[in-house]
Amino acid sequence: MNKIAHGIVLVFFGTACWFIWGLLHISGGLRLHLQGHPLPAYTRLCLGLGPGILTAIVALAAAYCLWVWGGRADQRPSWVAFLATTTGALVFVMILAGVAAYLPLVDALNQLPH
Repeated sequence: MNKIAHGIVLVFFGTACWFIWGLLHISGGLRLHLQGHPLPAYTRLCLGLGPGILTAIVALAAAYCLWVWGGRADQRPSWVAFLATTTGALVFVMILAGVAAYLPLVDALNQLPH
C-alpha cells in the first residue's frame, strides 16, 4: 500500500507541476505590452528558470520514489512525509509562479492611458 500511495502522490505532484509550467507559459505568451513595453524582469526570470526548476523537483521526487520502491518493506518511509514535502514545495513554487503570472497584468494596467 505504501508503494501505491507514493506513486499516486508522485503522479499528482507531476501533474500540478505541469499546470504551473502552463501558467508560466500563458503569462509569457500574453505579452500585454503597449508600444513595445517588455515583460517585467521577475516574469522573464521565472520564464527562464521555471521549466528547469520544475523538471528538477519532479525528477527528484521520482528518484525518491524509485529509492522507496527499491527498499526493503520494513525500512520504507511513510507516504505522509512525502505528501507533506511535495505539497510544501508545490505551494512555494505556486506562489512564485503566481506572482510572475500576475505582474504582466499589473504592468499592462499601469501602462494604460488615463
